[in-house]
Amino acid sequence: MSAVLEQPYWQVTAPRPTLPLERELPERTDVAVIGGGYTGVSAARTLARHGLDVTVLEAETLGWGASTRNGGFVLPGFKLGAAALLRRFGPERARALYDASRESLHFVERLVSDEDIACELRRCGHVSLASRPSHYRHLAESQALHAHAFAHETTLVPVHRLGEVIGSSMYHGALLDPEAWSLHPAKFFWGLAAAAHRSGARLLEHTPVQSVRRVADGFALDAGGRQLRARELIVATNGYSGPAYPALRRRIIPLGSYLIATAPLGNSLAEALIPAARVLSDTKNLLFYFRLSEDRRLLFGGRVAFGPTTPAESARHLAAGMRAVFPQLRDVQVEYTWSGKVAFTLDQLPHAGVWDGVHYALGYCGHGVAMATYLGARLGAKLAGHGDLLPFSDMGFPPVPLHASLPLALPLVGAWYRIVDRLG
Repeated sequence: MSAVLEQPYWQVTAPRPTLPLERELPERTDVAVIGGGYTGVSAARTLARHGLDVTVLEAETLGWGASTRNGGFVLPGFKLGAAALLRRFGPERARALYDASRESLHFVERLVSDEDIACELRRCGHVSLASRPSHYRHLAESQALHAHAFAHETTLVPVHRLGEVIGSSMYHGALLDPEAWSLHPAKFFWGLAAAAHRSGARLLEHTPVQSVRRVADGFALDAGGRQLRARELIVATNGYSGPAYPALRRRIIPLGSYLIATAPLGNSLAEALIPAARVLSDTKNLLFYFRLSEDRRLLFGGRVAFGPTTPAESARHLAAGMRAVFPQLRDVQVEYTWSGKVAFTLDQLPHAGVWDGVHYALGYCGHGVAMATYLGARLGAKLAGHGDLLPFSDMGFPPVPLHASLPLALPLVGAWYRIVDRLG
C-alpha cells in the first residue's frame, strides 16, 4: 500500500504559473490588501482595472489557504437556511441577499470567460442528501420556500429514486439544485491571480502584516519591520485572520475542514457512485461533502475535528465515512489528504463593509468560492467609486463571545454536534 500524500490534490494538479511577483514593499500605495486568497486577489484585480495602485500582502504564498484547499463547490445560497433567512430579514431583504448569492455564481462564470481561465468550470447541480427521514421533510419545506420566496426551482428526489443521484443506500431522499457548479479551485485561483497581475496589481508573498494603525492620510502597516502607507485598506484574511486587525478576527470562528482523494476510479465506477458528476453533501451538522475530479477520483471531505488532529487521523476518519457511504470503495486506495480553515460567523452569513475606515469581506461559512470572489470584486469597485456593498454591509456583524477561549470550547461544540447527529 502506497503512502498517503499529505498535500492538497488541487495544488499538486495545478502547479502555479510563472508570475513575476514583486519582492520589495513600496513606500506608498492607494490601496493595501491584507490576504492573497480569492477575496484579496479579486479585489486587487478590480482596483487595478480601475487605475488604482494596489498592493496585496500575503503572509504565506498566494492562494495558500482555503482558496486552493476547498472542495470546488460553487453554490447559491448560504449556510443559513431559507426559513431562517426569511424569519430574520423578512421577504424583501431575504430575497435581496439570496439574489446576491445567485449573482455571485454568474460573476464567476463571466470572470472565467472574460479572463479565459481553464479551471474545469461545469454546471453540474448540487445534491443535498437527507441523513434522516425527518431531514427529508425539511428538504421538502426548503424546496417550497425557495420556489415561493426566491423564485429558485429545485427538485425533490424521494428515497426510491436516489439511484438517479448517488450510488448509495445510506440516505433518505435528496434535494437537487440545478444552479450549482463545480470547478478546480486551484486552477481557478491561479487564473484569477494571473488576471490581477495582468491588470497591474502588485502581489507580494511572505509578507505578514503584524500591525495596522490609523494615520492622517490613511493607514500605516508594519510588515516585518517594513512600513507601508496606504490611503485605503482591505482586510481579506477570512479563516486565516491574524493579529493585524483583531476587531475583525473576533468576529470569525475558524474551523478545520478535511479532505481526502482516492486513486482514480475509472469511468464506470465513478458514474455508478455519482451519476452526472454532481457535487453532493449531507444534512448532518458534522456533514460529509464529496464529488468527482476530472480524472475520476472521489474527493471526500468533512468536519472531522473541532480541535487539533493529525493528517493521518483525519484521513482515517474520512476514509471510514467514505466507505460507509460507498461500500464499493472498501479496497480503493486513498492517495491524498489535506485540510484548510473555513470561516464561520455567529449568524452563518458572509459580511462585507467598513469597520473604522477599514474595508473587509469575510465569513463565507463554506460558500466562499463564488461569494469571496464576488465580494472581493465589489470591494474593489466600491473603493474605485463604482458601487456599494449592499445588502451585506448594513446588517450588523456580531463578535464571538469569549473569542479567546475558542480553542477550549470548540472540541466541546464538536462533541455536542456528534451527539445531535447520532440522535437525529
